[in-house]
Amino acid sequence: MTEQLSLSQQSALKRGNLESLPELLLCPPHEISRRCKLTPHETNTIIDTVSKTRHPKLVSIVNWQDRPDYCCTTGDTELDMALAGGFRPGMVWELFGEAGVGKTQLALQQALFVQLPVAQGGLSASACYITTHATLNTERLMQLMTTNPLLSPEACSLDDIQTITAPTVPILISILSKILPDLISHRAKTGNSKQVKLVVIDALADLFLGLDKTSTETLVERSQSLVEISTLLHSLASVYNMLILVVNHTTDIFHLSQHAGEELEYKQQARWFGGATTIAGVNSKEASLGLVWANQINARIMMTRTGRRLVLHSGSNKRQKVGDLGQVPTPALASEPSEAVIRRFTIIFSSVGPPCSVDYIITTSGINTLTDTLSKASVESGQVTVPSSSSAIDSTEPFDEWEQYFDDIPIEAYDLALSLHQEQPEILI
Repeated sequence: MTEQLSLSQQSALKRGNLESLPELLLCPPHEISRRCKLTPHETNTIIDTVSKTRHPKLVSIVNWQDRPDYCCTTGDTELDMALAGGFRPGMVWELFGEAGVGKTQLALQQALFVQLPVAQGGLSASACYITTHATLNTERLMQLMTTNPLLSPEACSLDDIQTITAPTVPILISILSKILPDLISHRAKTGNSKQVKLVVIDALADLFLGLDKTSTETLVERSQSLVEISTLLHSLASVYNMLILVVNHTTDIFHLSQHAGEELEYKQQARWFGGATTIAGVNSKEASLGLVWANQINARIMMTRTGRRLVLHSGSNKRQKVGDLGQVPTPALASEPSEAVIRRFTIIFSSVGPPCSVDYIITTSGINTLTDTLSKASVESGQVTVPSSSSAIDSTEPFDEWEQYFDDIPIEAYDLALSLHQEQPEILI
């Protein structure tokens, strides 16, 4: 890339940590000027010089089949079908939802399934798990390895999950731009080490919570940070064919009736990419970080509660909480049922598949979807009783103290809240 550039131009790019062609071309011109301390004219000169000498090669679609085209399985067939085969590398995926719906649960699963051989649906690779406010839940990872039939300590290891904490935006940018590429290069030089093919950020929205009072200046600064982070993520996904998984939160939507105008308002457009409408009441939530972040991702997935429960007879095992990892399940009578909260997994948009949704529950072995027949029956009755030979079913997550609170809310409370919401008069402003 640097053959046609002068020494001063090369030095400026090195100062801005833009030493590869993808990093330079994927970075916005104003960002190059800021990082390299260049004028807009100097930046455009560098881009034009590099672009003229780097013509893209036309590739016949017949030869394109040589490019690896595989996905990382989730461990569940129905979930893989909803994702058009699984989580595809080279993309930035977003998981968002309220607390306790299983976002971190799914991210932890992928950190294990990515280690499986390609023949078993994995990527035969390692993972880098970046946390923003908590440490990696290694106890839950160990439990998944021992309880999930597709996983085992022989196929997966905690040694192939690198973790680091990024409590601030500058630290996260430093990790993505310097530390992570160095880690990838180091593991590439080591012949017996798995390559890093999965990067998880849990959770990105935490870095922007509790900041200064919202103003135009802070919103512009947040937008610039999100663009810089997404540029680094797309660069990693493109250069190293990595799977990027970003966990996000939700924000509340206040539905206020307004007089229709000629212009299409943001809230009317946001319903197509900001959230789901497959469950009553879900349209009051949307993904946080706004329109700027929505334009930076390739796929958006919403995970939410349905207000329904699944009653399972688990044979000789009693319901066991995931948090009690060191305890053996207490034997109980077969007549004692266990309940699991039914949640919904919805593809809002994706560049590789159509929008769709599927119901799931969380068990000690991970996330498991429900069959079509079971889902339809649960919709009609609100509760389903089916025989099951599975082990103890868990409806809580080990890292969320609010989960039990939501689980104990009776279904009638959801129906009452929905009826009150529908009877509420419209507010005209």
